[in-house]
Amino acid sequence: MFKLLWSVVLLSALTSCATPDFGSPNTYQRYDIQHIGQFEQATILRVRPITIERTSDTSGISSLVSAAAGAFLGSQVIGNGSGRFVAGALSGAASGLIAQRVSATLSRHSGVEIYLRRANGQTVVVTQVDDQRFAPGQQVYLVSNGSGYRITD
Repeated sequence: MFKLLWSVVLLSALTSCATPDFGSPNTYQRYDIQHIGQFEQATILRVRPITIERTSDTSGISSLVSAAAGAFLGSQVIGNGSGRFVAGALSGAASGLIAQRVSATLSRHSGVEIYLRRANGQTVVVTQVDDQRFAPGQQVYLVSNGSGYRITD
């Protein structure tokens, strides 16, 4: 039973996990490098915590692959005869459910919504991951390039 449980957990983690890219202002993609960008100073008016959710795997392929592999492993590890099929069905269902839950959990990241006053008086809002700390009244740089806007201090 322990081998089955360990196989289901390991397989679910492997088939449903991919490191999502939430667009950190400290991380540049290859296509952003060696391109001219612009920046301007701005003042933070308000900072609000948000949750950023990556588009999830709506096709369910990771859950289906995990369920199929779990069913196969379960039928090989536990039982003989018809018990083998029951074990396969139960481990397949468990694998699919675990893969779905892990994928949903990993698709979220904490972020911030930052309200800014630009030097020309215009107010704008930028959202990004929360790997930098900002406070109202703080002077920051609003950086733009082909990928959008980022805020940095």
